[in-house]
Amino acid sequence: MTEVGAVRTEQAVRSGQAANRWQVQDVRWHHGGRQLVPVEHAPFGRALPYRRAAGQSPLPGCLPLVRSRGWTADLGQQGLADMLLGLASVVGLREVTPGLPLHYSGPRARLMRRCSLPMTTSEAWGPHIVRTGTRSPVRFRVDAEEPPAWLDHLGPGQVEVHGALPMRHYLSMEQQLGVRLSLDDTPAPLFRSEEWAVPWHVVLVLSAGSPQCSYGPAEFAAVATEMMRTRSAPWRFTAVVPRTLRSAPDLDELCTRVVQAPDPADCVDLFASAEVVVGVDNGLTQLAALTARPDGSGPQVVGLYARRSHTKWITGSRRHHAVATRFAQMLALADRSPGRDELDEEVWGDAADLRCVPRSRVADFAGRCAGWW
Repeated sequence: MTEVGAVRTEQAVRSGQAANRWQVQDVRWHHGGRQLVPVEHAPFGRALPYRRAAGQSPLPGCLPLVRSRGWTADLGQQGLADMLLGLASVVGLREVTPGLPLHYSGPRARLMRRCSLPMTTSEAWGPHIVRTGTRSPVRFRVDAEEPPAWLDHLGPGQVEVHGALPMRHYLSMEQQLGVRLSLDDTPAPLFRSEEWAVPWHVVLVLSAGSPQCSYGPAEFAAVATEMMRTRSAPWRFTAVVPRTLRSAPDLDELCTRVVQAPDPADCVDLFASAEVVVGVDNGLTQLAALTARPDGSGPQVVGLYARRSHTKWITGSRRHHAVATRFAQMLALADRSPGRDELDEEVWGDAADLRCVPRSRVADFAGRCAGWW
């Protein structure tokens, strides 16, 4: 399936596939990985003030102060997705202060004990805080609404689009510190599991959002049915559902295992055991893309985006893909946020409704990402 539109994947650029300028499709099937595009196909973004790809560094910043005093990263009190993707800032800070021990305090201490970043943890109400054990640390506030999509000039007429939130945070931290950091993509830390993939295991992640705009049990059951219709295999389905969902007869008919409102820490092993995770745009789907098995592999993840940018609220991993409505595509091209920019998505009607995305196409896309057909 060829990716066509304003932003092309790394594979499309290498193979020379054509792309239409600023085209919004009824549905976009976006493959994970880095985004290298001609300038005229790039979304609105802010050009990096230095040629990073050419080895240049940002102007001097607060690095000497951070190294002498340590630091505190305040990840706020937003949802799980904000916290997980915001941890890329912590990765950048850790990189320049490798000898300082870290401590996390906040409501996700159990989950953070599984994080690839070494740290002690304590459970607490309030914001997610990661800090060094030093006096008078430099304080950094990490907010998903602040960093823009960064454009890095690669050569005549070509840029790399750093649109995924982890790279937005990481490059913003790079400029604040004033030093060239080491990673070129996917800086968010991973969450480790000792589980291995179970063949043909698919995890479906449902949302507690409005049924008027999101995939629900009936839609996910239809996706599972299409998978079984496409290929005969020993399928195994697990559905992660919100606490508000009392029953899901459509899923029960498929003998789907239903897990209700699990703690995110308990989802790491579940996601590691899956070959594919298909989920709405929420923190658990992001966590699935950051889950790592003992050999470093993880599930192929397909996120369903209705009312947020599919190129922003994503890890940037090569195994994290997206299905985007027309409204989500417009947000990605303009680098806009419905909440911050006070956009009333109701104006766009079906263009912001995941239920208009064909179930058979979602099943086909997920299967192709997994290499099943």
